[in-house]
Amino acid sequence: MKQRTWSQSQIEKSLKIRHKIIRPINGISINSKTTKKNNLFLPLKGKNYDGHEFISEAFKKGASLSLANINGYQKFKLKKFKKKIVLVKNVVSSLHKLAIYSRKEINGNVVAITGSVGKTSVKEALSFILKKNNKIQSSIGNFNNLIGMPINLANFNNISDINILELGMNQKGEIKKMSNICKPNISLITKISNAHIGNFNSLKDIARAKSEIFYGMDNSGIAIINQNDPYYSYLIKILKSLKIKKVITFGTSKGCDVKLIKSDYKNKSSCKVFIDVLGKKIDYYLNNLGDHWIENSLAIASTIAALNKDLGTYIKKISQFNAIKGRGEIINIKYKNKKITLIDDTYNSSPESLKASITHLSRLGKKRKKICVLGDMFELGKLSKKFHLKIKKILKDNKISNVYTIGNEMKNLFNSLPKSYEAKHSDNLQDLYLNLKENIKKDDIILFKASRAINLDKIIKRLC
Repeated sequence: MKQRTWSQSQIEKSLKIRHKIIRPINGISINSKTTKKNNLFLPLKGKNYDGHEFISEAFKKGASLSLANINGYQKFKLKKFKKKIVLVKNVVSSLHKLAIYSRKEINGNVVAITGSVGKTSVKEALSFILKKNNKIQSSIGNFNNLIGMPINLANFNNISDINILELGMNQKGEIKKMSNICKPNISLITKISNAHIGNFNSLKDIARAKSEIFYGMDNSGIAIINQNDPYYSYLIKILKSLKIKKVITFGTSKGCDVKLIKSDYKNKSSCKVFIDVLGKKIDYYLNNLGDHWIENSLAIASTIAALNKDLGTYIKKISQFNAIKGRGEIINIKYKNKKITLIDDTYNSSPESLKASITHLSRLGKKRKKICVLGDMFELGKLSKKFHLKIKKILKDNKISNVYTIGNEMKNLFNSLPKSYEAKHSDNLQDLYLNLKENIKKDDIILFKASRAINLDKIIKRLC
């Protein structure tokens, strides 16, 4: 994505400052290591660092301007950069002001996506499908929190027809703040499930937090919701209270606007999907993506319909889309002269997404051995042990008995597995790698799935 250029007056107006900006800004950066020429640098403060310490490095990389608060300015002795620093009360609040200003200048549709599962994959698939015939920009990577989303929005240009933003959360109130910043024209909730339930009291609390995506919309906006969600009726009530009348529903029931008619597996890795969109029948293929992508594709079809695009033309392009790194990407490699297949699903894990990944694994390679490498699922709170033990039934239902586990919670699963299983538990990544590499055979298919902090991607890098 090409970063937007900010004029001197735009910076001054958005931040409401009197400081005279010397030259235009080309893009906004929060990482001094990746800062580019003429960037505006924002020195954010984290638990273990203060970005003010890296302002000097940002200038060396080519930044033409940096924000700073007075404490950081004094603590890190930044007076020598006085002409290139704008003092503000709060750097994060200033970032939000830049994002709000940028949003006001966008003429195209802003699409906001949230959900317990699938939001990043749906965002990437939408971008892939729509990019050929539209001016489109979307948020980079998983920049989806109160820092990342505004950075994406502040870097958006104002000439794109479609602007896609991902909104994530860990706590209630976060999505509401982001929605009020990005003011979506179209808001999608992919699905509500138990991901992050450790941070909430109930699934209804998660539904309430996800519904905050609608709060930044005006009543001309379009809401897209999953009719299969357990709190679908609750979401409808929220939309009515906000006077949002344009609603597109997707799912499997008769009343859905975008309804799944049926799905047929052509082979183990290709599925033909038949849907009804407001009375119009459409079909398309999903290749190497798994059952959970059927529901994702309904959300995608709903968004294309909301954008008033030719659904029949666009949705068929989904057959060319491949899962992205860390989120189900299939990697065929040679390891010690043995051809094996890795499924990289290491970016995150939740009860629902793990079940979908294991089911997908079971469908691949009819006569090939399937191996699960599983790490802990985080943010499940008091329900964590229960959810980890439930994996035993999922493994059994999918006839997978080769299992490697890592993490304190996955140890509970390991201890519950029958002795007939070929299973090993490791206390660290090095032991896991050694246990795994000794037992890899030709044509094995290995699924790697865990929450991000487990770092299972490091094992994949060693194998590749």
